[in-house]
Amino acid sequence: MGIATDTIARIAEPGQPVADPSEWTGAALEARSDWVYPVSDADLAGLHDMARTIRSGIGDAAERLLSMEKEAFDLGPVAATVAHIRSQLADGLGVAVLRGLPVDDWDRVDLMIAYWGIGRHLGRALSNNGEGDMMGHVLNAGRDYSHPNHRGYQTNVTMDYHVDQCDIVTLLCLQTSKSGGQSKLASSVAVHNEMLRRRPDLVEELRAAFYWTRHGEIGSGQKPWYTAPIFNYVDNYLCTSSGPKHIEKGHALGDTPDLTPAQIEAMALLAEICEELHAEIAFKKGDVQLLNGAVTMHTRTAFEDWPEPERRRHLWRLWLAAPDIRPRSPYFENWKNGVQVDGMTERLRIEYENGGG
Repeated sequence: MGIATDTIARIAEPGQPVADPSEWTGAALEARSDWVYPVSDADLAGLHDMARTIRSGIGDAAERLLSMEKEAFDLGPVAATVAHIRSQLADGLGVAVLRGLPVDDWDRVDLMIAYWGIGRHLGRALSNNGEGDMMGHVLNAGRDYSHPNHRGYQTNVTMDYHVDQCDIVTLLCLQTSKSGGQSKLASSVAVHNEMLRRRPDLVEELRAAFYWTRHGEIGSGQKPWYTAPIFNYVDNYLCTSSGPKHIEKGHALGDTPDLTPAQIEAMALLAEICEELHAEIAFKKGDVQLLNGAVTMHTRTAFEDWPEPERRRHLWRLWLAAPDIRPRSPYFENWKNGVQVDGMTERLRIEYENGGG
């Protein structure tokens, strides 16, 4: 199995191998570089001009970006590349890297304006947590991955292969770790098809609804959990949701059923095949990793931070709603407005503060 092309007809039906351009193996993806888009000097000049123009109107008040429409962000020469990336997320591999933002050279407000502007041309930003962060800070905040209300991005441990609560997730690397923290991706289509070949009975288990935790971030009228299958077939598209830790915690809540042995076996095989077929990709400072969550699962290995606080591994994360790139499964439909908690105020923060996300 190599990397598919856009000419492949899309077929997704229960019990049948899925044909989709987003099917690839890790070895095939690693052998190519056409999904990596380096920014040029002209691209950076255009982005910096945009950032400085917007900065002249908003000053250091980054939260004013929240009310700005995408038309306010003139990306300059890189606009064509961003548009192409969006099309590839929707109808191609489902993964891209925009490489070379000058994270050490630009003022952080200018950098946020550029990153936010790129995101607005891909979709609508969604809140990442109950504190209303419209741009998440992915770093080791000393949280416990096993805690019912803590999430993996707040820790430094190895995470499971999962899908974020959005149509498109983008991550900008501000600082790498001292060791570890490798980014790993798996094509959900490739994993589905290999699992179907080995154990079609367990694929059926993943078509049934699981209980997923909300990690205590509960809005009005919501329960502490919601239900969604892992494998969904919607309008001839495969839409995969994955979050073993979210599911484990959801089924541990007091008013939800225990996971069955078959469900546990199915999720274990899913994780095993993800590891077999994954791509390990370089995630350098200044890289923006972009994923279509319906067709790409991702994780990262455990990491060790540098002793200096300012050198700790730190990513900015934008969750984006882009309902036109693929029909929404129950999982994505549930998160179409991001995390919503009563009394929450949407905000943008340049720096991480303990207690936020």
